[in-house]
Amino acid sequence: MSLIIRNISKNFNGLQVLKDISFSVNTGEIISILGPSGCGKSTLLQLVAGLQLPSSGEIILHNELLSSSKFLMPPERRPINMVFQDYALWPHMTIEQNIVYGLKLKQVKKHIIEEKKHKLFELLSLRGLENRFPVQLSGGQQQRVAIARALATEPKLLLMDEPLSNLDMQLRYEMRNELSYLLRQLGTTVLHVTHDPLEAYALADRILILRDGSIEQLGTPKQVCEQPASLWVAGLLGMTNRLQGIAVNEQLSDGQTVLIGETLITGKGEVKEGNEAVVMINSEDIKVLEQTSAALNDNCLQGKVIHTVYEGKKWRIIIHTAGGRVTVLHEKAFPIDTIVHLEFPLKDTLVFAKKDEKKLEQTVRSK
Repeated sequence: MSLIIRNISKNFNGLQVLKDISFSVNTGEIISILGPSGCGKSTLLQLVAGLQLPSSGEIILHNELLSSSKFLMPPERRPINMVFQDYALWPHMTIEQNIVYGLKLKQVKKHIIEEKKHKLFELLSLRGLENRFPVQLSGGQQQRVAIARALATEPKLLLMDEPLSNLDMQLRYEMRNELSYLLRQLGTTVLHVTHDPLEAYALADRILILRDGSIEQLGTPKQVCEQPASLWVAGLLGMTNRLQGIAVNEQLSDGQTVLIGETLITGKGEVKEGNEAVVMINSEDIKVLEQTSAALNDNCLQGKVIHTVYEGKKWRIIIHTAGGRVTVLHEKAFPIDTIVHLEFPLKDTLVFAKKDEKKLEQTVRSK
């Protein structure tokens, strides 16, 4: 293991921000810490960086103790570098000076500095920018410089705090794919903080989801996407279609059945019979059927179109059903008040107990 976080807790003036956090990061692994504002993401990163002292627990990197409640290795002695949200480049230094600053501070030999500099400029597509200043670069270029500077001294662990949040949407999309490729080429061990699920999916080998200072789920992007541990996690990951119903039987071999109005919908999950249940599914996974005869497929729910929005190649259609409003993506629009049938594929439909609904709504509003 590269990094071990063992029973870490952190209190601020009686408020417990992190609660008994434990996980490990393998050498060369990228873990994204995902969660809403105030869940403890940045605090956890600061503890690993040595900017805060834990209230309890231990942080160990390559078998060396970095922090405990009674010991704090200074940040400058830790083999860790950090890429900040605002990049934190030296404005009075050129790009080349920014990147080699840490190497010169460590008194690395000149020929080694030259080798590392050329490799990083090539790797991060920075050639031709050596003599420019940060203010003369675009946001994407500044981000690449910040990463090059952090990688120059070959840290054992790279920390990234919301590295793409200051970029516009298109550049963020491009950079997260570029960054994912780069970090895997280098084999760098990374702890990455974000509030964006798509960024976590693109970068992470595993995603750690924090909720109110505790770990709600830890798994691969595929696991957390397809098997969210709770209604809350499903909502955090963008599964906003939530239909209310009643569980009508114990779990079947192929899933859990929920009564929505007068229709039975089956999905993956387990809720005790008679309890309130929430059926969740992504907008892009729902199929819109126009049939009104007995030819309708199983797992279909009737609804009425109440609004449509054009989003480029597809239409976002809002539909009223017996279980609540549903949003779907479809190739064409429907007139308002059109009756449609919505097919819920079993493999994409999730069922949860309703007990977590209030927390979910608060999370969705804060995103």
